[in-house]
Amino acid sequence: MEDNFNIEVDKSSKKTIILFIIFFGCILLSTIAYLIINSNSEREQKLLNVERHTKVVEVYPNKNQHNFSYVKYSNGINELLEYPYKVGNSISKKKGDSIEYIFRNDSIIINNYLEEARKNGVLK
Repeated sequence: MEDNFNIEVDKSSKKTIILFIIFFGCILLSTIAYLIINSNSEREQKLLNVERHTKVVEVYPNKNQHNFSYVKYSNGINELLEYPYKVGNSISKKKGDSIEYIFRNDSIIINNYLEEARKNGVLK
């Protein structure tokens, strides 16, 4: 049994296929360019949109997430530990502000979200 997959395409169909490939390639390249240009500002906006006025209840290793350190806040939210919080810390951050205030014992620690993201390589 012989399989023959010779496909013959006439000239008008060939032009249509080439135009479609060029059009699809242009859309793909413009999408990639858009994402590269705007990805930094989107990350920055996500960091600025965080609003938190809560207290750290628990810091624990999450067994479901490969024992990464997680933090549990008094408002019931559990998140990946991104900053070395300690149990009992009060955290305050307003929406639109890049600075988070951490109240620990009798001191105030200032955590700038944008500077930390740049140090970690998340922002440029």
